[in-house]
Amino acid sequence: MISSVTEKEPFKGPGYELVREQLFFRKELMERVLWFIRIRWIAVGVAGAGTWAAYFQEPQLPVLPLSLIVLSVLLYNVFFHLTWRRLESAKSHDVRSFALFAHVQISLDLLALYLMIYFTGGIYSPLIMFAVFHIILAGLLLSPLSCFVYCVFVLLATGALVALESSASLHPRPALFQHPALLHLLPGPHNVGDILVFFAFFVGAVFTTAFLITSIKLSIRSKGRDLIRISRELDGSNTKLTALYDMLKKMNQCTRLQDLLDLATVNAARIMGAKGSSIKLLDESRKRLTFASASGLSEDYVAKDVDLDKSLINKKIIEGSYFASGRIEEEDYFQYPEDIRKEGISSIVSFPLRVEKRVIGVFSVYSDKTYYFQDTDIEFFSLMGDVTALAIETLRTQLNKSWFVNRAAHELKSPFSAVHGLLGVMRNEYLGPLNEKQKETLVKSERRLEMVSSLIDDLLTLGLKRTETDRAMIHPVDGAKLMKDLSAVFKDYALQKGVEIEFEIEDSLPQLMADEKLMDELFMNLISNAIKYTPKGGHVRVSLVKESNVHVRLEVEDTGIGISGDDRSRLFTEFFRTKNARAFTQEGTGLGLVIVKEILDFINGKIQVESEVGKGTRFIVRLPCI
Repeated sequence: MISSVTEKEPFKGPGYELVREQLFFRKELMERVLWFIRIRWIAVGVAGAGTWAAYFQEPQLPVLPLSLIVLSVLLYNVFFHLTWRRLESAKSHDVRSFALFAHVQISLDLLALYLMIYFTGGIYSPLIMFAVFHIILAGLLLSPLSCFVYCVFVLLATGALVALESSASLHPRPALFQHPALLHLLPGPHNVGDILVFFAFFVGAVFTTAFLITSIKLSIRSKGRDLIRISRELDGSNTKLTALYDMLKKMNQCTRLQDLLDLATVNAARIMGAKGSSIKLLDESRKRLTFASASGLSEDYVAKDVDLDKSLINKKIIEGSYFASGRIEEEDYFQYPEDIRKEGISSIVSFPLRVEKRVIGVFSVYSDKTYYFQDTDIEFFSLMGDVTALAIETLRTQLNKSWFVNRAAHELKSPFSAVHGLLGVMRNEYLGPLNEKQKETLVKSERRLEMVSSLIDDLLTLGLKRTETDRAMIHPVDGAKLMKDLSAVFKDYALQKGVEIEFEIEDSLPQLMADEKLMDELFMNLISNAIKYTPKGGHVRVSLVKESNVHVRLEVEDTGIGISGDDRSRLFTEFFRTKNARAFTQEGTGLGLVIVKEILDFINGKIQVESEVGKGTRFIVRLPCI
């Protein structure tokens, strides 16, 4: 296997990836910042209520400065809420504005918190534990460095309180915090040793909290980046697979080999985001490759055939290898290296077009960028090559089959017409008198030949449906007018058979997206079948009505012989006729419904069959409309 792919590029550029990551973490930061603002409303209410409740318990509590601090927090939280709404409505992709917003909030909250700590006992205040809460918030919202910066700020502020307490310059702890339970937990007034031990434990708690929260945050961020990467890969794979599925559907509708090849090359270049693509097919000698289709390449480049003996790369590919080059420098590999340089091709991926073990050609995509194709691109293009090769072989088989059917039908048409004419001459006694038994025999022979002639006509019709000569462009068709024009013909036919027929054609029916000739054949086959297989005295109903904004519904219902459940699955198989149909009449070729199905597949219509033996059949057809 020849391969020189050694580097990878992202599916999209680094700018795209940066924006995706910023959007992901911006959303997280927005949610947390808003949550922080909402929590502050609760904190303000609790702090205000707690301050006044404590004041009634201990009148010495400095309620005025504490109330002013709470009021300040309330006011700047209103400002924060308005600021968040402006940032959110701006829909900015930059997380820096939200990060700065978070810094301002945490800084002001810490300032307000330490002012309250100062007025509620300093180092002895139970409120000091809430400083750790802000360290946690900084670790969640901001970078690890920012978190540790806030740790230093908290410790410096706490250290200042320790210094004030140690120097006895801080006012004594309020009576509210001289509760017996707190006295056992907190150091004594101005006991420097105990205060320093308390401060040391506080330092350890703060830094431990910062370390744990930043570690968890980094782990979550790493997993978030992994999720972005996986999401990007899934998006890319889904886009490619959807495009491949659409390509396969269009391939299934192709009736010309050239159309299929062009569809494959155009879509390969588009899906892979490449400069161009090509399909080279082997000639009968299997020694040369000819460009059968190309997209994004110059006429000069595709004008030359490739001699396998002079092109090492293509020879290896025909033998079953794939070729991938991220930077084309090996001139000896190519038969025309100067053409590759002139075309501006920098990297290439080529796969054999293989059906089972037989290689029929080479499928290639080209890029004007070095190291453009990733491993996943190569794997996907391999899949595209396999389905393209299968589609080529399938269409070739269908075309060969259609060619054979047409050729055989044409070859049979002339001798059968001649024999039929000679029998007519004999029956009319132009070659001499005949007795009654001879005349009866000739009549039976003519009927048999008419059935064979009908079969040949259906074969020719079916063959035409599978070739380009009868594939008209789909365009708006007045289905109601077509049905009305045919109704007189069917009424006469039904009258001859002793069958009652009823037509229901809706007024102002939307136009069908089809072709007049195709619709004429579809109507003829379905309605004539209904009349043919309905016994004398029976009834046939034909309705053509609007079903939805995209479909017109055609129903052909009869009270005829019906179709068994086992036979319904084979109705659209060539030459298939049910047992009761053969018993009812010898007329019929088993190709009418096949033709109907071919027409519906071409115009993207659908057919449904409901039937019960001895009671009748209903065909429900949904035809696309404007």
